[in-house]
Amino acid sequence: MSVIKKGDQVKRRIENMKRGGFTLIELLVVIAIIALLMAILMPTLAKSRKMTRAVMCAAQEKQWGSFFLMYTDDFEGSFMGGRNIAGQNWWQVLEPYYKDRKLLCCPMANNPKKQSKDGYGNYGTWGPDWFYGYYGSYAINAWICNPVFKTGQTAMYGDNLKYWRSTNVKGQTDIPVLADSWWDQAWAEAFDNIPPYPGWWDTGTGDDMAHFFVMRHDGFINMLYMDYTVRKVHLRELWSQKWNRLTDMEDGPTEYDFPPWLQKL
Repeated sequence: MSVIKKGDQVKRRIENMKRGGFTLIELLVVIAIIALLMAILMPTLAKSRKMTRAVMCAAQEKQWGSFFLMYTDDFEGSFMGGRNIAGQNWWQVLEPYYKDRKLLCCPMANNPKKQSKDGYGNYGTWGPDWFYGYYGSYAINAWICNPVFKTGQTAMYGDNLKYWRSTNVKGQTDIPVLADSWWDQAWAEAFDNIPPYPGWWDTGTGDDMAHFFVMRHDGFINMLYMDYTVRKVHLRELWSQKWNRLTDMEDGPTEYDFPPWLQKL
């Protein structure tokens, strides 16, 4: 029999250990490294997802521009009459053009189980309750509508002359048509009060700027204009939009009127 030296035995044991796989300590080290990498990457991935959804939202609003364009082309440039005066919900009137109801929702707010009225203002939808099963998270600027008032009928939310009514107007690049919102329409005014917080839900009328005051895209919302371009609008910039024909931007708040958190945002 050949004599096996101690040195050879040690080498064989080491080789057997290598063939046996990782030790417990090695596995724990690998798991710890993976956990550390995940902790570093997760915020970046979350931010990337939000940015992707914001881009998708802007792309969808661009599609809405096409739907409004097709509708106004069919009606000699005129917009719909509007719900409160003519009973014409924009999301029903335009349905022959868009067909897929999923386009009514911003990708950041598309869960009908989280309705704005239930406290989900920033990421909630305006239906399906009260809206015949429809739900969405975009709103039109109700001043674009073309209501026809009966003799002696009082104009809704102010002067009849405020409504844009059609695309046959100047300055289309500054006139909002549709934007991120927790309600389906708004008669926003430059003199509207600053909401106490983003996503503030109020069933009363007036101060409709609150409908667009949502923390959905890191302090910005996407807004479609009458020239059918889409731009990011900061929450502080909402009061400086040309909402209706008689909008006086000097009626809006100054930078110092905004709460400190909004000034820093």
